[in-house]
Amino acid sequence: MLIQRRAMDQHSIVVTLDLNGTILSANDKCCQLSEFTRDELIGNNADMLNVKNVPLPTRLAILKSLFEGEIWHGELQSITKSGTPWFVFCTIVPNVNDQDRVENLVVLCTDISNQKRLEKRLETGRQFYQSITNSIGEGVYAVDANGKTQFLNPEASRLLGWELEDLQSHRFHNAVHYQKEDGTLLSREDCAVNNAICEGKTYSSDEDFFTDKRGRIFPISIVAVPLQDIHGKPNGHVGVFRDISGRKRLERQLQHAYQEAAKANKAKGDFLATMSHEIRTPMNAIIGLTHLALESDNQAQQQNYMSKVRGSATSLLTLINGILDFSKVEAQQIELHHADFNLADMMNKLAQVFQHKARQKHLQLLFDMRLDTDVTCKGDSDKIYQVLVNLLGNAIKFTRHGFVKLIVSQEGEALSFCVSDTGIGIDEDNKEKLFKAFVQADASISREYGGTGLGLAISKRLVELMHGELEFTSELGKGTSFCFTLPGMVYEKANETISINASQSVPLRELNHPLLCVNTSQDMDEANDILAHTLSRLSIPCSFIKVNADADAFPVTPHDVIVLLPAKPAAWQKFVNHIKLGEYENLNLMCIVTPVDTEEAKRRLQSIKLNTLNIIELPFTDVHILRALFPTSGSTLATHADGLESKLWRKRRLAGKHALLVDDDSISLEIAQQILLDAGLKVTTATTGEQALVLGKSNNFDVVLLDCILPNKSGFTVAEELNNLNGWHCPIIALSADSSSENIQKGSSVGMCAHLLKPASAAEILHVIDINIHTSANLSNMHDSDDPYLTSLAEFYLNYGNAELLAQLINIMVENDSKHDAINSLLDDARKIGADTLVAALEELPSSLENKANYAHKISNISFALDATLRLIAHTLSLPKEYDEKEVEETLSISDLSAVITSLESYDAEAVSLLSALYHKHAASTSASVHALNHARQLVSVYDYGRALEELLRLRDTLLNG
Repeated sequence: MLIQRRAMDQHSIVVTLDLNGTILSANDKCCQLSEFTRDELIGNNADMLNVKNVPLPTRLAILKSLFEGEIWHGELQSITKSGTPWFVFCTIVPNVNDQDRVENLVVLCTDISNQKRLEKRLETGRQFYQSITNSIGEGVYAVDANGKTQFLNPEASRLLGWELEDLQSHRFHNAVHYQKEDGTLLSREDCAVNNAICEGKTYSSDEDFFTDKRGRIFPISIVAVPLQDIHGKPNGHVGVFRDISGRKRLERQLQHAYQEAAKANKAKGDFLATMSHEIRTPMNAIIGLTHLALESDNQAQQQNYMSKVRGSATSLLTLINGILDFSKVEAQQIELHHADFNLADMMNKLAQVFQHKARQKHLQLLFDMRLDTDVTCKGDSDKIYQVLVNLLGNAIKFTRHGFVKLIVSQEGEALSFCVSDTGIGIDEDNKEKLFKAFVQADASISREYGGTGLGLAISKRLVELMHGELEFTSELGKGTSFCFTLPGMVYEKANETISINASQSVPLRELNHPLLCVNTSQDMDEANDILAHTLSRLSIPCSFIKVNADADAFPVTPHDVIVLLPAKPAAWQKFVNHIKLGEYENLNLMCIVTPVDTEEAKRRLQSIKLNTLNIIELPFTDVHILRALFPTSGSTLATHADGLESKLWRKRRLAGKHALLVDDDSISLEIAQQILLDAGLKVTTATTGEQALVLGKSNNFDVVLLDCILPNKSGFTVAEELNNLNGWHCPIIALSADSSSENIQKGSSVGMCAHLLKPASAAEILHVIDINIHTSANLSNMHDSDDPYLTSLAEFYLNYGNAELLAQLINIMVENDSKHDAINSLLDDARKIGADTLVAALEELPSSLENKANYAHKISNISFALDATLRLIAHTLSLPKEYDEKEVEETLSISDLSAVITSLESYDAEAVSLLSALYHKHAASTSASVHALNHARQLVSVYDYGRALEELLRLRDTLLNG
């Protein structure tokens, strides 16, 4: 018993308490741990042991249970005499007597202070590592050997949407890692993480995917490290992961950017190759053909070479203009110019441009006008025309057979345009790149068809600038349609008349007989359909038949007939045979609609006499149909070919005028000089500003054409000094490759009256000279004439040459009444005499005062155009009467002719100028002598002085022996 007590004293605290809590006994262990002596403890209350972790209510509850004979177990925290905390595990046993009454309490305690200190250190360490995992910006999880989740840090819970308590009952793989990127299932056996861990290897990847609690699949970067038991076997693993959706998105964007850059690089390479091809091809042609022309002695061959040189140069200029246009579009330097325009005029221009090109490829070019042609349109007609030129050009370029059709329709105040073809079409893979600059559907296309890939990009931007959208549909091998709609283009209808052309409207008349349209071939079915609804829209009743070779469908009653004939010669031969056999005997043949040009049609019809038959070439418009069915008799309307600003009248007005031409580029100088000489002007040339000033001071010129950029002294300086000379009234026209408004304004400020952009065509140069060179406007030198056209010119001059009337017109325009009767009358009268400059200026007059500065500019242009028109009329009416052939023969001076011959014999370059002047002096005649002069002039222009000399020697002998 003693041994047991000694052992207990070494291991446990034993204290005896009475029912009041007084210490009755305390063993050595109690004294040792509490640091109190036995004498200090016995007889004192147990409170001196300083139990800290049991509050009073708990104490009372414990005492009550003890008094009832129950044993209590629990941990107690106390403070030693010196203040050191200590911990025990306590068991209190009530000592019960024979009467079941508790006499005292026996307290047995085991010291657990070291254990508690160790637990605290472990908890501190655990909290430390927990704070680390909590602060990591990545998800951390741990699973046991069965794959059950044992740990999730807060970031893992946030990313996965799971709390540890919810996930502990699931295998981590089955809840989180069970799907691939595309949503297909990933079994645990196929899981790369699980397989690596089972092999005891660390797993690392950026290509795995987790699924969160909501079912969202997201990409992760993961590192999984195996856990091992004491035997070194896998016992689960710890994984660290993060959501890399942003990084993957960035990678996709970078990959896309790389692919786009690669495409752009390829497009750049293709573009450079294309541009090299497109530029070098015409350049090689120009260089090679000019070499051949210089080497050849055959005039016909030389003409052939030079014709091809001109075509190549035009192609090169078109390419350069395309690049410049695209640059302007990209730099947002394109401005819209809203003005009234005539849709029929635009269609006629398009027909003139593409008719021959379509015919060369044996294509039918069709214009399907599904609106009244008497509507007034307002917008930037030049931009619309540019888009349509590109679309029609592409359609013809990429179509080998069939037709190209332009449909124009009206939707309220909007105009819709659609260009469709039966061409090669576009495959699905290439549709998305169609509107990209410098890109074609396939680089090989540029080899076969040419082009730079800029046209559609420019067209799309222009359409968008006009608040439209260029769209297309295409089927590979069947054709393509490009369509766009422009809002607010139609704002007013004209009078209820049928427009015969842009300058005349006449009421519709009755036909003599019912109208019949005869379609002779299925090749003309598209044209036949367009003709049908055109006539219907114009309220012209018509019957339609399709005849076979026997023409058994012809009616027996009289009809006015339109015949549709294809390009095939066999169809024309059948038609001629029908006529010869009398099958059209009761029919009045009024016109033929055909893709064949008029001259070829007449050749095919030469075996029969049809004096009143009209040939309508595709594409036809309302104008062509109405002119053929309702010809206007006695009209004095001037056409472009014989109007006031026609080539005929311009040449007569400019003949003998003296021009000073200044340019430091010898080739440009030679070209412009020849253009002026061909037009009958005398030309003096200079290559520097200093030479120009000397010549200007010592000669009386009618016009000066002055390059703006000259060595030493610029053209602007020369113009300013010439205009400061006393008595200088000669117009100075600028020649410049710079079309900027600043350059034009600079020219205006030094007295330049006009600006010609290089390279200017012959027509542009002569037109600008013609409207600026004539300094006075009076009819004092007018010659009497019975010519109705000259009479109409005189009437126009008398009507509008009055200063008061001119002031009245300007006031009307200033008041923004552009629809005033007086303005309309002026426009109609200008059209009748062919005053193209005035017509263009009037048609650009805005219908409303939206932009005051622009409106004022338009009025200024009209004022100038009217003044120029009056001056042109005055000089036209003052021209001498045309010579007859006898007078020319007598006037052709032997001495003048001999002077030219002498120059040619000495190979004097002045011979060119002398011969041209002599020819133009007598160009009004069609005599054999003038023909000989012209032939010699052509020979000299290609430097064939020998043959030109022979021609003129023969002419002189004829005149001497005549």
